[in-house]
Amino acid sequence: MEDTKDAFVFKGVAERLTLGITRILENMPGVVDVRFAEREPAEKRTLLFWEQKNTCILPEDLRDFYLTTDGFTLTWSVKLDDECVPLGCMMINSVGRLCPLLQPISVFSLPNAPSLADLDWEESSSETGLEPAPSAPHFDSRSRIYELDSCGGNGKVCLVYKNCTPGVVAQHSEIWFLDRSLCWHFLTATFTAYYRLMITHLGLPEWQYAYTPYGPSPQAKVENGRM
Repeated sequence: MEDTKDAFVFKGVAERLTLGITRILENMPGVVDVRFAEREPAEKRTLLFWEQKNTCILPEDLRDFYLTTDGFTLTWSVKLDDECVPLGCMMINSVGRLCPLLQPISVFSLPNAPSLADLDWEESSSETGLEPAPSAPHFDSRSRIYELDSCGGNGKVCLVYKNCTPGVVAQHSEIWFLDRSLCWHFLTATFTAYYRLMITHLGLPEWQYAYTPYGPSPQAKVENGRM
């Protein structure tokens, strides 16, 4: 009886977390093997330790998310010629894997060794005739960047704190996408908005590239066309 009650409670939590997308996927023709990984909530002390270690305050919506589940993974496949082919993947790293994109420079590194900070440059939207866009993150100490999703090696979705000052707690964050060419693309101002965006796109391969000037790769378009 107790196991049945626990299963019912988890199903309710899962429905709220996935915004009902599991039922939608399960009812779509050709979609099989929809899997949502159950995870325990993160402890408050774990979140506090992360904030102290990284000198950043987690946004309230992301904090509430982690207090519900320590990360998120939902995958699904399609059936092609009697074979199950993995296609969709929605993921949010756990607190323990919410790691800095830029690791501290080792004391053993060469003094003039190249780094991602060398890629920083300033772009003027007035010169290109484009509408003013949010200023891109920097690879140096001006930004603190943490990986939310590795996107299967096709880029990285990051929690970004900009205009940082060493030793000062950063409080305002945004969600950005770093593509394979190491160019930044703004996604959303809040974690909640990004989460809904991820659910809306069903975790299809390279869906984040829809928010870049060049879009998903031809291969991803073929795979997504199977839907």
